[in-house]
Amino acid sequence: MMASGLPTLQLNWHYRSQHESLIAFSNWNYYGNKLVTFPAADVADRGVQFRYVPDAIYDRGKSKTNQTEAEAIVADAVKRMKQNLELSVEDRSTFGVITFNSQQQSLIQDLFDQAQRDNPELDWYFSDDRVEPTVVKNLENVQGDERGVMYFSITFGKAISGKAIPLTFGALNRDGGERRLNVAITRAREQLLVFCSFRADELKLSKKRGVADLKAFLEYAEKGPVAIAARTEGSVGGYDSPFEEAVADALTDRSWQLVPQVGVSGFRVDLGVQHPDKPGAFLAGVECDGATYHRSAIARDRDKTRQQVLESLGWNILRVWSPDWWYDSASAIEIIDSELKRLLEEERNPPAEDAS
Repeated sequence: MMASGLPTLQLNWHYRSQHESLIAFSNWNYYGNKLVTFPAADVADRGVQFRYVPDAIYDRGKSKTNQTEAEAIVADAVKRMKQNLELSVEDRSTFGVITFNSQQQSLIQDLFDQAQRDNPELDWYFSDDRVEPTVVKNLENVQGDERGVMYFSITFGKAISGKAIPLTFGALNRDGGERRLNVAITRAREQLLVFCSFRADELKLSKKRGVADLKAFLEYAEKGPVAIAARTEGSVGGYDSPFEEAVADALTDRSWQLVPQVGVSGFRVDLGVQHPDKPGAFLAGVECDGATYHRSAIARDRDKTRQQVLESLGWNILRVWSPDWWYDSASAIEIIDSELKRLLEEERNPPAEDAS
């Protein structure tokens, strides 16, 4: 209809999500932040939660399923269902699961069937007589469904070989894949639990928007709303000043891989130092007192607030001051290089905890 040129009207008031975090990612990335949402009275628990399943393996060559991840989802759902049975029928949550492919959908449905056989009291949740029985859908057919608590099974991940995570996520790799992701992550009214066998910084950047948005969403699910404004998609342009470029060249000569101007808004990290062990992650950010620094109106923003915000988002921030650079650039770059090596060494060999 839009392609035919008919005028459009966006319905901006959003009522489904009982917690703003359930719609915040989509509001920011797909609706131009124009949706009118309503804060919950109880904000102790985030509506979107990340559940890391590090031992899960994706059976890429055979079943195309992730058995450990599926078992973790069903175990959590069954536990919640049993707890909910103590409540009145009106107060009980409804449940649903979204998977990335039909194979994982079938596996989880089979596990739920076995759970019903083992626990007949759970039949209430699956009865077709109810308005919203528990559903298990995949990315292609979940449109139109919504439940109180939704589980999102990322399914894909490392194969048994343990190599890097391939950038193949089924429907997300196709044109319009981001729309399927948007549908999947907005089906919950109360809570969305994202089960995944890898973290966002393990997933390489992709030119496919659906996969790039998945990486950003996983970061959001783990870190919360602060990750939205800090979304990093690599370089958004060239260097902001000759000073930055000179520092970058010197660090590149010392074998560090850099990304200039990391971020998508006016709030960017001058130089992102890529982590040599974690594709898609940054070891540190290097701030130069160049053009971006001087655009800040007050000293507090320039010297304190920027760094505090970045560090709260997990950045290690190092600084190069232009007077130090022009006076003795060799010493200035030596200090930064030493600090980067120290950070890398601490990550690779964390200090042992004091037994006392």
